Amino acid sequence: MANQFTTEYFETHRLYKEKHDFLYLPADNNKPVMHIAFNINDPFFKPLGAEITSILETNQDIAFNFHVFVDSYSPENKDNLEKTARKYHCNIYLYVMDMSIFAGFHIKVARFSRVTYIRIVMPWVLRHVADHYLYLDSDMICVGSLKRFLTTDLEGKAIGALTYHTPDRVAFLKMKQDVYFSDGLMWIDIQEWIREKITEQVFSYQGADPRRFKGQTQDLLNLVVEGNMKPIPNLFHHKNKDFSIQGILIHYSGRDKPWELVLDEDDELWRHYLDISFWESMPNPMPPKKPSYYHSFKKLAQVYRAKGETWKEIQCLFWYSVLKIRYKI
Repeated sequence: MANQFTTEYFETHRLYKEKHDFLYLPADNNKPVMHIAFNINDPFFKPLGAEITSILETNQDIAFNFHVFVDSYSPENKDNLEKTARKYHCNIYLYVMDMSIFAGFHIKVARFSRVTYIRIVMPWVLRHVADHYLYLDSDMICVGSLKRFLTTDLEGKAIGALTYHTPDRVAFLKMKQDVYFSDGLMWIDIQEWIREKITEQVFSYQGADPRRFKGQTQDLLNLVVEGNMKPIPNLFHHKNKDFSIQGILIHYSGRDKPWELVLDEDDELWRHYLDISFWESMPNPMPPKKPSYYHSFKKLAQVYRAKGETWKEIQCLFWYSVLKIRYKI
């Protein structure tokens, strides 16, 4: 069957069902303008609220246009977006996408949804309002200036992104180039993306055998782009047992999220930005008492042990044991 998602399709279809504009950027703005885009489902509005608030608080010398792409939203979350735009004098656009066009894409990881595929069509939606935009996952906060993106030269490439040395993934995907990048942060040249037909090429993989991939959009974009992108410096603040790099974004890319539990000062900083956002605060640093979170209680027990807070350590170990038993039953 011929692929219906051709260039003509994306040129002639609106792709979204609703659009709401919250326009509070002053008409006489003289700050540099930046566009940032996200794709989320409704439960992720709270993490997104903390992230947008951190960007606005940290970059008061930039005029922002935020583009929030969703499959649905609650009235409360919509109102909170408008309150944010009004408070910080920025523009926020809310797009409710037609998700039917993504029905043929695989879901490789159970906790993900097809909302992740929205990033593939963003350049077509934004092509008349911006030349470049920054795509960000919604499990981050900003701790430094984003101005460097505004002067980043992509040297004729459609995408600037962080690359990783992942020979196993490259071999699994049978890629020709030994360059694999993360699609959680992308600085995108819209016209170059459209010129290279990246959206159309990704859509040609609809219906492909899911066993061919280990991930979702990231694998597809790497197969299509095949190293033809601009590597950019590591901008993430990473923390694990082996290294610590100071960056301008903290990416909570692991299994433990700061809206589930607080393990360190980076998690506390995320909670701070949530507290000053328009979304409801989360004062409890403990994870939900659900079987699937038993591993989190073990990690939190280690944190309290290091702090010498024995009673809290015992509490965490108790719940670790109880929930692990429930999980195994």
